[in-house]
Amino acid sequence: MQLRPSAAHIWTKCPANPLMASKMPPEVPGDAAREGTCAAWVAEMVLTGVVASAAELIGTNHENGWLVEPDMAQRIQKYIDHLHKRGGKIFVERKVRLNSTIDGTPDAWALLDDEGVLHGDDLKYGFSIVEPYKNPQVSIYLGAIIRFLTARGVTIKRVVVGIYQPRSWHPAGIYRTWSCFPEELMAFVHEIEAAGEKTQVPNPVAIPGDHCEYCPAASTCAALAAANYRIFDMLCADTQRHMTAVEMAEELNFLEKANDMLQGRMNAVTTEAEARVKRGETIPGWHMEQRAGQRRFTAPASVIRALTGKNPEVPKMVTPAELERMGASEAVVAKLSETPRTTPRLKRIAPGYFTNMFSKKDQK
Repeated sequence: MQLRPSAAHIWTKCPANPLMASKMPPEVPGDAAREGTCAAWVAEMVLTGVVASAAELIGTNHENGWLVEPDMAQRIQKYIDHLHKRGGKIFVERKVRLNSTIDGTPDAWALLDDEGVLHGDDLKYGFSIVEPYKNPQVSIYLGAIIRFLTARGVTIKRVVVGIYQPRSWHPAGIYRTWSCFPEELMAFVHEIEAAGEKTQVPNPVAIPGDHCEYCPAASTCAALAAANYRIFDMLCADTQRHMTAVEMAEELNFLEKANDMLQGRMNAVTTEAEARVKRGETIPGWHMEQRAGQRRFTAPASVIRALTGKNPEVPKMVTPAELERMGASEAVVAKLSETPRTTPRLKRIAPGYFTNMFSKKDQK
C-alpha cells in the first residue's frame, strides 16, 4: 500500500490509518483544501515560467474553481521572491521516491552548490501552525533527494527544512526552518520508514492519539471510540488534589492530547451524522439547524442614504496589511505600525524550540 507523505503525521503514529482511510468514501475537498491547492498552483505557474508573476493570474480560476484574488497573488509572489533571493536552481513539483511504498511531490527544493546546503520548502497556505522541526512530510522529500544526490557523488553538508506560512502569526515569522546535518535528518527518515513498514502488515494496529483529529476514518475507528470513553471515565473521577509542577505538566500533556482525540472523534462523527441527515436519515435528538449570519445591506448605498439620511459608506482606516497590499512599502509601514502583544497565556514549548535556538547560534 502506497503511503502519502502529506499524511505521514498520522500513519507514523497509527499503523492502521492507511488501510482504514482507503476504505472510506473519497473526501470532497473543503474550501481550505481548495484554496491551498490554488495557492500552490499559482506558485508553480510562476516558478516554472508559465507566467512571469503571480499578478498575471489574478482573476483566474484554478481547475477546482477557486479564484485567484489580489491578496493571494501578493502573498505567493513574496514566497516566490523569497526562493529566488536565496539562490540556487529551484526544482518545483518534481516527484521523488523514498522507497517502494513512499513517494511524493515536494513544493520546491534547491541545492546551493557553493555551500553544500540542501533546502526543502513547503508552502502552507492554511492557518493551523505547522512546525519545521522533524516535519515528517518535508523530511521524506529531502530524504529521497539526499539518497538520489549522494548516489551520484554530490556532497551535502547541511539540510534545511523550511515551512513558509504567509497567513498565520508565529513568533519565528512566516518562514521557519529546521537546520541539521544530513546524518541527523536521515536518522529521522529511517524512523519514518520503520513506522511505514508497520502499516504494511495484514492487520495493522490502530493507535489513538492527538493525530486522530486529522484522520478520515475517525468516525469508524473502534480504538478511538474506546479511548474516548476511557478518557471520559478518567475525567469524571474525583482527582482533586495538590499537584507538583511535574504532575501538573503531565496532566496538561494528557488533557491536551485528550482534547485533540475527543475533538477528532467529534468532528468525524458530526460530519457523518450531517451527511446521513441530508440523505433523509433521522439521528435521534439531533437535527440540522441553519444559523443566521451577520446582517448585510441588499440595497445600494444611494438608496440607503436617501431613506435613512445616513451615509453607510463611512470611511475607515485600513490595517497595515491592507495598506501593504495596496502597494505601500513594507519598511515604511513597519515604522508606522506595531504588533501589540496580548496577555500571556500558557503554551506548550514547540518541539525543536531549543534545538533551533542553539543551531542558529552555531551558524552565526
